Amino acid sequence: SAMRGYLPVTVEEIAAFLESQSMECGPLYAPTIKFLTANSEMDEEEGEFLLSMLAADEALEMRANPANPGFILALEVSDPEIAEHGENFVILKEVAKWESVQCAFLVSPDGEELTWFATQEIKPALSDWLQG
Repeated sequence: SAMRGYLPVTVEEIAAFLESQSMECGPLYAPTIKFLTANSEMDEEEGEFLLSMLAADEALEMRANPANPGFILALEVSDPEIAEHGENFVILKEVAKWESVQCAFLVSPDGEELTWFATQEIKPALSDWLQG
């Protein structure tokens, strides 16, 4: 079974990930058993939204410049790839693969708004993002 994990990243990390097609990454916010149990009153969409907002907060903390947006990558991860399930996150056994990336979100500097980008839109948008 596969789940979607939300990875807060810097724009430089996205560029490097795209270039090398793989990336060492920290925890991905994900709908683990503990998360689903703790948030049983939420439907799947509400749960995903909550996880994406947790990732958004962290993405904003990672920025070099507070005026810039933050970034999240959504990855599809399967059970065999997961080393550890936490409260609301998973840790991967190996590097993440670019082919697992489902989409990206640009987080507005105030953290209120997520703008969705399809995987194929990431590369064309990158030069703008890198310029901040």
